[in-house]
Amino acid sequence: MKTLKARITAAVLALLTVASGYLAGEWYQARQAAHAKDAALSAARQFAVDFVSINAATVDRDLSRVVLSATGEFGEEYQRGMPTVRAAVLENKVEAGGTVLRAALVSSDADSAVAIVAVDATVKNVKTPEGRVAHYRIQLDLVLEEGSDRWRVSKLQFVG
Repeated sequence: MKTLKARITAAVLALLTVASGYLAGEWYQARQAAHAKDAALSAARQFAVDFVSINAATVDRDLSRVVLSATGEFGEEYQRGMPTVRAAVLENKVEAGGTVLRAALVSSDADSAVAIVAVDATVKNVKTPEGRVAHYRIQLDLVLEEGSDRWRVSKLQFVG
């Protein structure tokens, strides 16, 4: 009788060990996925603010901040347009600062995400020295930089 009880107890303990290991793995994967989503959304929010915030006094630093967070065709396109943007910002003495109103992920997986960000930017320039508020709705495609935990923007489009 003792051996049967011992065997049953050992089998139950083995089953519990396997089940708890499986559940721990599932919990870890869910936690990692949640962390990736949070990181992607945070990167999207920050990028949107950086993209609409630019100042004539800090134009080179402002443009570089965007370049560092961009990648792929979007990054190349942005870099090609930088001289034109820089000249316009300096000529018009632009001061713009953005604030995220809302942001959400449309989709995501382990190494890519799509976010929609609603941003308001107060824009001052030589024609509007008192400033005006511009409303932007931006869709950002993000990719996780290989070998790091840094999300970069691979596509940006303004949406309705």
